Amino acid sequence: MKLHLEFSPPFNEVTKNLFDTIEFDKELTLSELIEFFGKNFGDKFTDLIWEKGEKGKFNKLLSIIINGISYQHDKFLETKLKDGDQIVFIYVYFGG
Repeated sequence: MKLHLEFSPPFNEVTKNLFDTIEFDKELTLSELIEFFGKNFGDKFTDLIWEKGEKGKFNKLLSIIINGISYQHDKFLETKLKDGDQIVFIYVYFGG
């Protein structure tokens, strides 16, 4: 299974890439993908995902977009990813 990834700031500072394509031997859930990145990029990556380090509670600035759709629901972490999915990790900043 091949996933197309985009790491917008500040994620690209941790991954050292804006774009990447990674191939996996099996299908993954979003939770498993986040665990994979935690193992490969360490706490700096997972600290961007979780609100105050509380696993399962997404950071309020975080938006994960799968195939152009940004959504979060109770079972979001269990979302099964499919071959060819495009996934974007981005922080949504507001200000003025």
